[in-house]
Amino acid sequence: MAQALTAGDSDHVTGAGQFAIAAGGALAWVPGPVVPYPEAALVTVDRRGQVSPLPAPERSYGPAMRVSPDGRRLAVIIRTLTDAGVWVCDVGRGTLTLLAGGGEAWIPVWSPDGRRLVFPWLTGGRRSLAVQPADGTARPQILAPGDLTASSFTPDGHHVAAVRDSRDIVKVTVEPGPVAVQAMPQGPQQSERWPEFSPDGRWLAYGSNVSGRFEVYVRPDPGPGPAEPVSVEGGWSPAWHPSGRELFFVSLPDPAGKRFMMAVEFVPGSPPRLGRPRALFAFEPRDLRFACTPVRCYDVAPDGQGFYAVRMRTPPPPPPVTHIDLVLNWLEELRTKAPGGGR
Repeated sequence: MAQALTAGDSDHVTGAGQFAIAAGGALAWVPGPVVPYPEAALVTVDRRGQVSPLPAPERSYGPAMRVSPDGRRLAVIIRTLTDAGVWVCDVGRGTLTLLAGGGEAWIPVWSPDGRRLVFPWLTGGRRSLAVQPADGTARPQILAPGDLTASSFTPDGHHVAAVRDSRDIVKVTVEPGPVAVQAMPQGPQQSERWPEFSPDGRWLAYGSNVSGRFEVYVRPDPGPGPAEPVSVEGGWSPAWHPSGRELFFVSLPDPAGKRFMMAVEFVPGSPPRLGRPRALFAFEPRDLRFACTPVRCYDVAPDGQGFYAVRMRTPPPPPPVTHIDLVLNWLEELRTKAPGGGR
């Protein structure tokens, strides 16, 4: 039976079967193979939008990646029909090493010293925020239970900004002492995503729909001080230049469906000075995965002169549906084989 089990866009992974049952007991379904996840490539993109492939082989990468603090490794997700594992890619050599398998992981985030990775982890039917040594010497350990997606470490490695239930920003204390999850201030009836600590740890960039659409803001952390708008006509997925003097974000789609990588000059102060957003390059969202939610999936190169991203390969079109299978009196057969199952 054809089912939506895999897709380049996770919103399309519904698992829904293409079947229908008539009131008279007939079953009709559309036959189809199990389609694997689409292949993708790891690439760099410079500030003009020039794409260059990395030496890593094409695999069924998830749309998310993060570069290690030393710029030598990428943490990526490779998906199969049974799991979504964390892998580490050597940027120069293109080799891939499995770090965490046997569950379903999402966007992995490096600790500032490059020794640990924190990622959402679904295993045994339970969601949690997990941590694992980046050298693979130990299995993932649960930091905090719940639907938590890590986004950014503080420079000292003590805290992680995360998104809870895809709408609320929280601060997770990693060390020292016991792990704690602390809600961060936000207004009622709004959604906040993509929290990113500045390189000096004094500012938090994030996105909020308080205006009716998602815009990027920056506010002092831990405060006090108001939030200052960064984007002007909508924005997603902010990221800091390693110098802390520039912010990047992804525009909303234009009428043709394209998005733009935007850049804004940032000068710290009280209040900070922010420049006018300017477009660096345009991209097709189905091709280059820069726009993700609830946390960003691309990363900024250590020199700030380019970006790391996943480039999706367009899968071949599925074969056309030429027939529908039909079983008459299916409900009667079900009651015979599984008494009580037809109620």
